[in-house]
Amino acid sequence: MKTTIKNQKQTTTLDDKYIDKIQNLSFQPVFILGLHRSGTTILYKLLNETKEFNVFTLYHLLYYDSLLYNYINNVEEKKKNELNRLLKEKNIVTRKTDHISVTADYEHEYVYIFSERNLPSKITSKNKQLFEELCKKLVFISGNNKPILLKNPYDFPNFLFIKQNISNTKFIFIHRNPLEVISSTMRLWRTRLAIKDEFATLYSKQYTEVFKNPFLLFMMRLYYTSRLPLGVFSVIWRSARGVRYYLKNIKYLSENDYVSIKYEDLCREPNDVINKVLGFLNMRNNLDFSDSIKPRGLKLTPEVDFLKKFIYKTMKSYFDYFGYKI
Repeated sequence: MKTTIKNQKQTTTLDDKYIDKIQNLSFQPVFILGLHRSGTTILYKLLNETKEFNVFTLYHLLYYDSLLYNYINNVEEKKKNELNRLLKEKNIVTRKTDHISVTADYEHEYVYIFSERNLPSKITSKNKQLFEELCKKLVFISGNNKPILLKNPYDFPNFLFIKQNISNTKFIFIHRNPLEVISSTMRLWRTRLAIKDEFATLYSKQYTEVFKNPFLLFMMRLYYTSRLPLGVFSVIWRSARGVRYYLKNIKYLSENDYVSIKYEDLCREPNDVINKVLGFLNMRNNLDFSDSIKPRGLKLTPEVDFLKKFIYKTMKSYFDYFGYKI
């Protein structure tokens, strides 16, 4: 499915002879940005259900080097069916971390287009051309001019670079209580490291390599254990860095460039929040999302509960800005 790429130098791919077909295409990217575990995935899923967007999927990720070839030669559905059979054979029905359904059309993060090629996880001058190629491929194979909906938490503290370097960009920011974000992140790592996640092995060579190295796996498990919570400080630092960037730089975006929502509001009033987002983009929603997501009472992990005052102090401005409590 994927072409092996080493030292950032791409080998010949099936799409190479069709690249000229996409060179002059334009695209409108709409980024869903927030901290890891802030609700970006469920928002991505709900917005995709409106059919107002083109989205980046598992199929697009795993077949990236042959997307144009597959479309032009009418084998796209065949490849999707092959991927769905593979998922079935591996008993991959949902994501282990939150039970969201997984198929070839699962809404995925574009970060893995970068990381699998040893490129930065966020958009930079080093991978900007690849990102633009990705968007142009999606425009071409979709056959329409709908905006491209994308998500990548690594680009949350990077939106000014994106705005300055990629034209026609819009942002949807989603926020969540940092205590729940950090707890959810710690649970994710523990789940992913306890037992090998076959879904993650499909798209992440870095994750796969961890399970090939017993010592590295042991150290990773130790790093994120609740008994010796070294990892939690790394998660706190990354979260604090992200929210500080947001508070410092959001003033540099025009009100026409972004809309900001809270995960808690999305859970409580999904229709109102989805309508707010679509209204910002001059779109309409005809679906009822009342039963699509429910408010969740997340119990804090022990180390986060112990450190909650420290976390609040570290991110006090963000807590206060969005009215979050400890």
